[in-house]
Amino acid sequence: MMNFTNDFDQNFALIREAFQRDDTLKIKMIRNPHHPEIPIVAMMSGAMVSNDIANRDVVEPLETHLYPPTPEGAVAGGISCHNLEISADPEKALVQLGSGDCIVLIGDYPQCIIIDTKGMAQRSNSIPETEISLLGPQDGFNENIMANLGLLKKRIASSALKCEFSVIGKQSNNKIVVCYLEGVVRKETVNTLKKRLQKIDIDGILDGNVLAELIRDHPHALFKTVGKTARPDVLAAKLLEGRVGVILDGSPIALTLPYIFAESFQSPDDYYQSYLYGNVGRGLRFLGFLIAVFLPAFYLAVVNFNPGILPAHWFYTVLSSSIGVPIHTATEMLILLFAFEILRETGTRMPAGLGLALNVVGAVILGDAAVNSNIVSTPMVIIVAFSGVTGLMVKDLKGAVFFLRLGALLAAAIFGLAGLFLMAVCLLLHLASLSSLGVPFLYTLDPKNGNQDTLIRMPYWRMIARQRRFSANNRRQKP
Repeated sequence: MMNFTNDFDQNFALIREAFQRDDTLKIKMIRNPHHPEIPIVAMMSGAMVSNDIANRDVVEPLETHLYPPTPEGAVAGGISCHNLEISADPEKALVQLGSGDCIVLIGDYPQCIIIDTKGMAQRSNSIPETEISLLGPQDGFNENIMANLGLLKKRIASSALKCEFSVIGKQSNNKIVVCYLEGVVRKETVNTLKKRLQKIDIDGILDGNVLAELIRDHPHALFKTVGKTARPDVLAAKLLEGRVGVILDGSPIALTLPYIFAESFQSPDDYYQSYLYGNVGRGLRFLGFLIAVFLPAFYLAVVNFNPGILPAHWFYTVLSSSIGVPIHTATEMLILLFAFEILRETGTRMPAGLGLALNVVGAVILGDAAVNSNIVSTPMVIIVAFSGVTGLMVKDLKGAVFFLRLGALLAAAIFGLAGLFLMAVCLLLHLASLSSLGVPFLYTLDPKNGNQDTLIRMPYWRMIARQRRFSANNRRQKP
């Protein structure tokens, strides 16, 4: 491990050589009239530093104030900035310099002063478009880690809220912070997460979604086992339940662990309105998930293998609408589903106004033209459209719904209703095999787990206990 030496020129050359061919490095040689023989240098990145803060709080005090010509003396009587530290580690100094801090070397002392002078432009803390809430707070995370922590601490003003910083990425040197409530979270949960973060060996992590993929329990699972949110109120609620949060500098999302299946159907508005109506919304989302996965396959199995279970007038309607359609029912279903996915993906990538117009053209004009030309049948268009729309109700399961729907279709096309039943059993077994930081993914099916806020939400005065597998302190409030 390198350390600074007792030679100013060597220390200065060490940092300057590390930033060779980087024209954003700004160097300011300082001479204090009270100690003109002592060399002082301030180094900072012009792309990330605030010139006003650097000049006002660092350069001007070092040039004019009377202070002992040592790093400790400059901190005590010279530099005005409150967010600083003294370090003898040049590697840390280089990382902080690359992150927007100012580095000050004074004389032949084997230490440097690291001063927070960041002043990069940042996005406002506006409501995230992916997690819109009609009733709750209207702020969200941005790409600044300290601003995000400020939003979190505004909601949990407790000394029990611990925020532990570390650096990840060999080249990017991204700051991450692990947040938890001491006395609420289980220590083994925090330790397990820290071990996973320490094992990551990668050049750089540019977004929280990448970090989530690296720390999940089952890398090849269809369902995500790491929670993601861009809302500070959601992160605060998770921490109060005994979960652990991870915030990455430069990413507008926070990760929460452990994560269970029931959270996929929860929405912030469930907690900001009557629990009765909130549970209706959760029930509809769960029903929408089942419809999105199994409805096309069920229709296919009934039409091809068991048409007798349909009422007579329904059967004749389906049969008459299929007359003249030149392709097999299964092929027809697959073509329509892929067409829906193509329109959805195209609408997502296009600008908002153009994407909406494209969806209208694709859904109305193309669909009507396909039916009138007998390329597809009318019931098939209705089934696919209904399945596609309900699949969008649960955005966290969008990817899983696509593959599960495809698997259910293949099973129903080959084995009929028996294949569909087998597919449902395989899905349940897959869910039962998953975990998140050691917590079973289907944890809410245990009747003794304190399930007052899982697939359904009890009124607040009944939500007394936390989940036993999440928290070391099971008691949330007095009964």
